[in-house]
Amino acid sequence: MHAEIERIPTGIPELDAVLRGGLIRQRVHLIEGRPGTGKTTLGLRYLIHGKSVGDRCLYLTLSESREELLATANSHGWSLEGIEIEEISPMGENAASPQTILLPTDSELSALVGTIADKIIASGADRVVIDSMVEVRLLARDSAHYRRQIIDLRQRLAECESTVVLLDDLTSDGREFELQSAVHGVLTLEQLERSFGATRRRLRVVKLRGGDFQSGWHDYAIKKNEILVFPSLIAQEHHRDDAASDILSSVESLDRLLGGPLAAGSSTMLLGPSGVGKSTLALQYALASVRSGQHVGYFTFDESETTLRSRMVEHMQEDHADGEERLFHLRRINPSRISPGEFIWNVRRIVEDVGARLIIIDCINSYLDVIREEKSLLLQMNELFSYLSNMRVTSIIVGAHSARLDTSKEPDALSIITDNIISLRYYEHDNVVCKAICALKRRQGRHEHEVREFHLTDAGIEIGAKVGVSIGESKVASLEA
Repeated sequence: MHAEIERIPTGIPELDAVLRGGLIRQRVHLIEGRPGTGKTTLGLRYLIHGKSVGDRCLYLTLSESREELLATANSHGWSLEGIEIEEISPMGENAASPQTILLPTDSELSALVGTIADKIIASGADRVVIDSMVEVRLLARDSAHYRRQIIDLRQRLAECESTVVLLDDLTSDGREFELQSAVHGVLTLEQLERSFGATRRRLRVVKLRGGDFQSGWHDYAIKKNEILVFPSLIAQEHHRDDAASDILSSVESLDRLLGGPLAAGSSTMLLGPSGVGKSTLALQYALASVRSGQHVGYFTFDESETTLRSRMVEHMQEDHADGEERLFHLRRINPSRISPGEFIWNVRRIVEDVGARLIIIDCINSYLDVIREEKSLLLQMNELFSYLSNMRVTSIIVGAHSARLDTSKEPDALSIITDNIISLRYYEHDNVVCKAICALKRRQGRHEHEVREFHLTDAGIEIGAKVGVSIGESKVASLEA
C-alpha cells in the first residue's frame, strides 16, 4: 500500500488552494524567480506560519545577512522570534587552504552541501528555507556536477523529517533546469512591468511530484503584512443550486422593451457613447434589486465614489437604517493598480462572502486596459460569465463606444457572449440632441425591436415613444461618429 501524501500549509490560504492543500510534507520544493519577485518574503511567511502552529523552523542564508532578513520581516510587520537563522559562507572557512588533486570548486561545493545538510539534520527543524541556490550553483563547474550535488543533498535530507524550500534567483547563465528536475515541487514567480501603473506579479506551479495542483498562471500581490494570491477562475468548480429571482428594473416601460426581467444568471451588455446614461440605467437595476432585498456588487473603474453618489446611490444607502445590513456594495477599482486575477477575485468575494445576486462592471473599456497585454478579454470574461451563471448571479456590463456596433472590435466583441444587449445612442431632432434606447438581443425570449426615446429625469428613467422615422439615419450617425 502507498503511504498517504500529507500536505503542509504555506500560511497563504489561496496559495494552499492552488496547491490543493499545501506543500507535500518531508519533500524538497523550489521557489524560483528573478530578484524582486518576493521569494524571500514568501519563504519567511512559510516559516512564520510554521512557528505559529508549533513547528521548529530554520532559515539558512547564503546571501543575505541576519540583519537584512530582520529588516525584511520588519517591513511587513512580522517577527522572526522563534525562527532559527543560520548564516553560511558559500566559500567555507577553508577557502585559503592548500589545493588538493581535486579542483577547488569540487571540494568547496561538496563541503558546502555537506554543511547545509548537517545544519538541517542537527537543528531537527520541521520547516527549512535555503536562500539561495545561486550561491551553490556558482561553485559547480557544470550543470551535471551541480545536479549530482543537489540529488546528494536531497538524499541527505531524506534522513530527517524536514519540509525544505529552496530559493533560486534564476541569475545564472545558460539555465538548464537541473534544479527543477532534482526537486519534488517547483513554484515559479514572475514580475511583469507595465507601461504605466503597478508591477504585475504572477506565479504558477510547474510541478508537484505525487500531488495534484491547479495549473496555469495566478496573479499575486505583496502587501504591507501579507501575501495575497488570486487563484485563476475555473467556472465549472463553482455552483449554487438555490433559487434565484429574475431582476426587474421597476420601470414598466423598460421591462416591456426588453421583453421582461433579466433572467437570473444571465449577462447583459449596455452599449453606447459617453454620457448617454449607461451607468444610470445600470444603477436603476441595482436600485430595484436592493429594494427587493438582494445584495448588489457595483465595480466602477471610471468614477470615484464621490462622483457616483447620484440620487439613486443615495436612495440605496438610505433604504437601510443604521445597524441593518447594507445591500449595495460599491467598489472603486483603479485600473493602473490592479491585475486581472485580483479583480476577478474581488468579484468572487462579493458573490461568495456577501451573497450578491447582481454584479455590475462599469465600464469594461477600462478593464480592457488592465488585461490588454494578454489579448484574452473574451476568454476571461466568458469564464467570469460562466462562473456567475453557475452561481445564479445576474451580471450587467457597461461598455462605451462611439460608432455603430462592431463585434470585430473591443468592447463590442464582448456582446457576442452576453445573453442580452441594450443599446443607447444620441440623435438630433429639431436641433435638439436627444437620447434613444433599444434592445438588440435577448437570448431567453422575445423583446421589442423599436427604438424608443430615453429620458433621464429627476424622477428617474423614462422610456418614451418610438423615435420617428423622419429623424434621419444620417443625423444619428453624425452624432455617434
